[in-house]
Amino acid sequence: MEMVNRTIGITSSFQMNRLIQISAAICIGVIRAECAENKPVAAPAHAVASGVRSLDVYAEGTRVHLLTGESMEGSERPALLHRHSEDSGATWSQPVRIDETLPAAFSLHRGMDAQLAAAGDHLVAAWTTAGTDQWGSGAMTTALSEDGGRRWHAGPNPADDGSTTGHGFIDMAADNSGHFHLTWLDSRDGKQGLRYARSDSAGKSWSPNTTLKAATCECCPNRIVAGVDGELAILFRDGNPRDMQLVRSPDSGRHWLPPAATGAFDWQFNGCPHVGGGLAITGEGTSSILHTLSWTGKVERVGVYHIAIPNGGQPGSEPKQLGDSTASHPDLAAAGQGRIAAVWDSRETSGIWGSTSTDAGRNWSEPKRLSSIDTPATHPRVISTGKGFRVFWTEETAEGAMVWATAVLP
Repeated sequence: MEMVNRTIGITSSFQMNRLIQISAAICIGVIRAECAENKPVAAPAHAVASGVRSLDVYAEGTRVHLLTGESMEGSERPALLHRHSEDSGATWSQPVRIDETLPAAFSLHRGMDAQLAAAGDHLVAAWTTAGTDQWGSGAMTTALSEDGGRRWHAGPNPADDGSTTGHGFIDMAADNSGHFHLTWLDSRDGKQGLRYARSDSAGKSWSPNTTLKAATCECCPNRIVAGVDGELAILFRDGNPRDMQLVRSPDSGRHWLPPAATGAFDWQFNGCPHVGGGLAITGEGTSSILHTLSWTGKVERVGVYHIAIPNGGQPGSEPKQLGDSTASHPDLAAAGQGRIAAVWDSRETSGIWGSTSTDAGRNWSEPKRLSSIDTPATHPRVISTGKGFRVFWTEETAEGAMVWATAVLP
């Protein structure tokens, strides 16, 4: 049986003076056709009694940063913990808490994860805090580090509307020039809309906010990526229809092109599916290609689809479905020479799956299962490192605790 190396991590004690990291290399089998009749396992709920509630990961070559939100014993307040790896995720530093003196993260769960981006030793983390909207959500808080994550201090709120209502579904990226780019949803105009801000000071100050789409889906995660030549792209879910849309900037966020659909599924749905997409860029300049993974709930086409969009153009191919109709919560990463990796979870098998392409998405490998057959797992993230693609997700132990897990995707 083909084998995949997997590492799991959990905070063994939630008292911060006794934090240690547990990691173990575990070989697990890749699921094959004969496993299809196995009884599905229920996926873990968003709110858990203990363990990992939130996960984000950011890579710069072989240096990888991991931000988790973890429950604390005897406290309703989760702890935001930063770890880093200098060897593409094979080994990890001890966790450092970044939020102890800052406002607590509100409603922290997978799909509403605290976020992280890095440019050299400069790191910015951002999360949503409690506030005054009808669901209890509020403003953003940021934390900054100038030494690679060893020490952290408070940063400013990137939103300039002065509102204490919900600012959520955050995503961040840093470009090759050290600029940080942040996107989120808020309802400052009376409807939930997509906003953007840029920092040229490693998070110490932020630009006036730009509204990129005044009305969007209410609560689906967004994705932002930065190309090597100043190109920015943001993937978000529209309101009507509930298809994914893409908005692009050719000049590092100074100007933005109008939003455009990524796959015209024309999914009419009066509600929020709580499912975002994946986004990556291959190439640069006029030869760059934007790659999106879009999930649609349209009855005859339910599932995850890859769509390639040439620079400045329309989708260059028909949407290609990855996985089956149970695939959800997709993510995407790109490496050099047209190599891309797609990951998703499955509602039927409660597992994490991945596939790769070496020709910019024209052909894809047979999907591989990365999580254990008997372990409920959800919300994968994939990054490109100096040693290939690495996938992260959260899963439920036999004791009911949530842990983070990681594996290399061949």
